Amino acid sequence: MKRRPVKSASRTFEVLELFRDRRKPLRLNEIYSALGYPQSSTTNLLKSMVIEGYLNYNRATRTYLPTLQVASLGSWIFSHIALANGYQWLIEELFRLTDETVVLVTQNDLFIQYMMMRVPHHPHKRPPNPGEMRLMLDASSGMALMSQMRDREIDKIYRYSNYYGLNPGQQISLPDVMQHIRWIRHTGYCYWPDHPVPGIGSIAMPLGETLHGIPLVLGIGGTTERLSPRRAELVEIMRDTIAEFRRRYPHEDRPSSEPDDYLDELAVAAE
Repeated sequence: MKRRPVKSASRTFEVLELFRDRRKPLRLNEIYSALGYPQSSTTNLLKSMVIEGYLNYNRATRTYLPTLQVASLGSWIFSHIALANGYQWLIEELFRLTDETVVLVTQNDLFIQYMMMRVPHHPHKRPPNPGEMRLMLDASSGMALMSQMRDREIDKIYRYSNYYGLNPGQQISLPDVMQHIRWIRHTGYCYWPDHPVPGIGSIAMPLGETLHGIPLVLGIGGTTERLSPRRAELVEIMRDTIAEFRRRYPHEDRPSSEPDDYLDELAVAAE
């Protein structure tokens, strides 16, 4: 069984992401051509988004453009999450000390999601897109997150990823996953060079904090040519910066030792 998103919801967000990437008014044909949608269903979708106030339609130019209502949906998030909890300071300080791509990552179901990011100006980088999601089994941040879980929780995540067709052909085996986990538990971080892109790597470290119960991971990414020789130095910088972050911004919200409810709810389907 492969988990598929609801088509109408998925297309709505893909339209908004297209505007995010193009950053200009777009005609109907530009939208359905770029996204590969049928013209009729694209017309109905765009009209619905206009009626709901999320797109503006200019009859003179026959173009669409997102309204400020789209921006208002998430306008509260940055101050609520980044500033109030000190994560903006953490990202900026680690970026200042390393001059590499710095990310704050959350768990999102069976995936990791890049929540905050700071990208350097030098060319030695290949950062993910903000908000991008990757399977936990296929990311250094995912391995770092799972290192904080009990073995049976990791086993469930592995089985659900296979059950929903997210780990096709079992590209990574459970023994390999557990080998990574044991190493991370011993060292306190995950370094996965040349994965998933040759020449690119990342160092991920559990932050030891949660956001409304959602566990967080701090990561540094860049070319393996730059990261590998500096690995020990970067790991030490990360540890020191996290320690200073905890002193500056003490959090009471700690990771729960109890398994996630959604994993237990899915057990029947997976078994």
